[in-house]
Amino acid sequence: MKIKQIAALGVCLFSLGACGNLDKGVTNTDPSEKTESGNITTGRIDNSVYQGIMTDGKYQTSASRETISSLNSGYNQTNFENGLLRLSHQTFSPDKYFFQEGQKLDAPTLNSWLGRNTAENNQGLNPGDESQPIILQQILEHDFLDEDGKTLGGISLGFAFNSVYYQGDTAIAVSREEIMANARKSVNTVLTRMRKMAGLESVPIVVGLFEQSTKESLTGGTYIYQGVSKDGETTIDNFEQVNEEVVSLPVLNNATNGATNDGLSNKFASFRSSVQSFFPNLTGVTGKALYVEGQLQTLTMSVDSKYYAKTEITSFTQYIGKQVESIFKEVPGQIEVQILSVNEPQAFVSRKDKENEIISYIFN
Repeated sequence: MKIKQIAALGVCLFSLGACGNLDKGVTNTDPSEKTESGNITTGRIDNSVYQGIMTDGKYQTSASRETISSLNSGYNQTNFENGLLRLSHQTFSPDKYFFQEGQKLDAPTLNSWLGRNTAENNQGLNPGDESQPIILQQILEHDFLDEDGKTLGGISLGFAFNSVYYQGDTAIAVSREEIMANARKSVNTVLTRMRKMAGLESVPIVVGLFEQSTKESLTGGTYIYQGVSKDGETTIDNFEQVNEEVVSLPVLNNATNGATNDGLSNKFASFRSSVQSFFPNLTGVTGKALYVEGQLQTLTMSVDSKYYAKTEITSFTQYIGKQVESIFKEVPGQIEVQILSVNEPQAFVSRKDKENEIISYIFN
C-alpha cells in the first residue's frame, strides 16, 4: 500500500479534481501553459474530470455565488452540484471542454427568478400565493468552453425542487406531480429568457431536475429527470428519467435498496465489524453509496476514531487500507474512507474505479 503524508486536507473529493496522473488533460497542458485564447488552465490530475479556466491568471467564481448555498443541508448541496457535473459529461466531454463557474446568471437575476410571482416581481417562478409552498429552491449554472479556452460551447443548468417546504416550524410536503408541473413551466421560461441573452442563442443547454430531500436526511436528494435544449430551442417537451439512488449504510429496518440487492450492504457490515473488532475507541463507522442506473458509482465511508498519536493513526490507516483492498476487491466504483477525530480529519484512504491500488494520506 502506498502512504503519503500531507500537511493539510488536499484530497480532491470534488468532481473538478481527483487523484491520478498529472499528464492527462484536455489539451495535455500543465497548469503553467496557456490555451489558444491565452487563458491559463488549472490542469487536472484525472482525465475523467474537467480542467478549469483561469482568466487573467485568476479562477472565475460564479456570478451567482451568493445564491448557490440555499439548499437545506450539505448533503443536498453536494449531491446537487456533483450530480450536475455528472449529467454534463454526457453532452460536454472533459476531453473536449473546459469548465467555468456560471457567468451568465448573476445573483439579482436568480433571486428574482426564485422568488414568488407577484406584482412587484413578475419574473418569479414560484407561486405568488403565500399560502402555497416554494417549489423551485435553487438554479445552478455551469459553463463549458471549447478547446480554445474562450468560446462558450454550452451550459448546464440544475433546477433544485423542494419535496418538503419549511415554513417556520411547519413542514409542507410537495408532491412529485407539483414538482413536475412547476418544472415544465420554469424550465421553458428560463430557456426562453436565456436564449435572448447575447451568446446563448444557439448553444446546447443541459437541464437537470433535482429533488431535494428533507433536511433530516443523511443521504440527500437526487436528480430525477434530465433534458437537453439544442439549436436554440426554448422548450424541452420530453424529459428523460434519471435513475439515481443514494443509500445510507448500515442499512436499517431490513430496507431493500441497491446496496442490499448487490451485496454491498453485507460487505460494508463485514468491513465495519472487522474495523470495530480489531481497533477499540471507535465512535462510529458509517457510509453512503451512490448508484446510477443500478450501478455503484461511489462508496464513501466515515470512521470516527479517538486515536491521536501519529503511530496509532498510521497503524489504523494501514489496517483500513488492507480491509478496503480485500473486502471491496470485486466492488466497482470509487471507494473513499475518511478517518476523522472530533476536531479534524486524520487520514484518508482511496481506491479509484477500475483500479486496484490503494492510496492513503496521513494528515499532519
